[in-house]
Amino acid sequence: MATPKCKKFFVFFLAKLASLKVFILCTLILYFILNIILLHMNAVVVLCHFCEIHGPTAIFCTQTLRDTKIDDLCLTRSASKANAAQCPACNSLGLTNGLCSKDVDSGATFLSTQQSPFPEVEALIKQAAIRSLSCEINCNKDGGFVFFGDTIGGHVLSHTFHMSDTEARGFYQLFSIVILMKDKYFLLNVKPFLSERLRKISSEIQNSAKSIHKEEESKGSFRQRRLSGSKLSQTPRSLVELTGDKDIYVILHAHFSWLLLSGSKFLTEHITFGNLPWLPPQTNSHPPPERLTYNLNTLPMIQKYENLEKSEVFYSLRHINTVVGRREFPAVCYCALIGIKIIVRGDPVKTFPFMMCLKKLLPEAMHNLIRVDAQHQHSIDAEYKIISITDEIAVPMPNSTIYRIDFLDESMKTDQVCIKWPGSIPERWPDLLVKLMKAVEETRFTELVLNRRTKALVEEWKNKVICLSHAKNTNAQVKLKKVLGVQSQDQALINYWSIYLK
Repeated sequence: MATPKCKKFFVFFLAKLASLKVFILCTLILYFILNIILLHMNAVVVLCHFCEIHGPTAIFCTQTLRDTKIDDLCLTRSASKANAAQCPACNSLGLTNGLCSKDVDSGATFLSTQQSPFPEVEALIKQAAIRSLSCEINCNKDGGFVFFGDTIGGHVLSHTFHMSDTEARGFYQLFSIVILMKDKYFLLNVKPFLSERLRKISSEIQNSAKSIHKEEESKGSFRQRRLSGSKLSQTPRSLVELTGDKDIYVILHAHFSWLLLSGSKFLTEHITFGNLPWLPPQTNSHPPPERLTYNLNTLPMIQKYENLEKSEVFYSLRHINTVVGRREFPAVCYCALIGIKIIVRGDPVKTFPFMMCLKKLLPEAMHNLIRVDAQHQHSIDAEYKIISITDEIAVPMPNSTIYRIDFLDESMKTDQVCIKWPGSIPERWPDLLVKLMKAVEETRFTELVLNRRTKALVEEWKNKVICLSHAKNTNAQVKLKKVLGVQSQDQALINYWSIYLK
């Protein structure tokens, strides 16, 4: 017979198990709800303004529809929201109207409305509008950019700017254009492109407003009328009145639709786990001559390797691991990633595949730092960082800035090398190197998957370096490093890549 203590423990265990099941069930429900919400808002571009009566308000939003039909959408709102929308400054298209464009190639439909037809997305837009016009503001007079958000409310890139208005407080109105997305890193990677386009859109609107402002000032100074106590209009003016363009929202719809269409082409995602049947075959293409320098004497040999059926094996990082060994493999990759000169010496038949593998460690913009089969001593002293030479050319003595790999001629069938480098790699490796080592050691990765994984990692860090190069000051760079997850051990890679990536 069970004792009272056993009964209490059993009841306590069942209660904990039940609470755990409820927690897991709630988590799954929340996950699916968020997925449904974010499916509708793959990207949303919103124009917001600070109304002197209603406060921060989203007045015009554009989003992409793929599987949802416009006829199935409900654009009607409750009476309270309809009354709030009677304000001219908060009204753009009306609560039951919209603008629609369709891209024939992709089949995507771009819908612009005053409020999102999806209530869940509308709630997220409202929060983004409030933050973009209250606490998340860049003080730059020309209009700045602020990134904020989280996994629940979405990630937001906000561009805040002023519009001239002779009847507003301070003689200007505050507007913002926000881009709301689910993918944090995608938004950060395309920020340079988005920033440029948003600044052009805001400048176009501001110039129209300045023209109207000058025209109104020429008819009489509103500042003097205010000082004299004259009564001015208490109704906030709409964007149509500020710009003098009745088709301003049609123009914004065209701008926002193009922005969504062009921004979606910056990055595509593929499943890279295993050699899946729907993945396109990997091609054995090489960069053009201006990106990778060849010696004309080696072109027949290059052509020979291009015609090999299994040449993909040669151009994998596992080939480097096989040649130099597991102990030296991290050191070779580390030197290639941070700019320590690597000299590969030996027969071109052996050095060429090795060079093609090293090339995968650098982005395409840095492939011109590679010199295949150099024939002169001055090539070693030039700005090339990865060089292959024949045995007849003299090379400098190995030191901490030169990593030498000599292929031995004992056997043409096996690659035996002699490595000379007195330096050493730090205890804490760069994040890119750590991920590359894990990818190479992953036994389930085929050569095709490994190559794609390598390219994705290199592209990820290329984009991080480009983002950091656009930081205007040290404080901004420090904050951006925290967002991107850049640590002190990555600084050597950033210093090297930032010279060639602009």
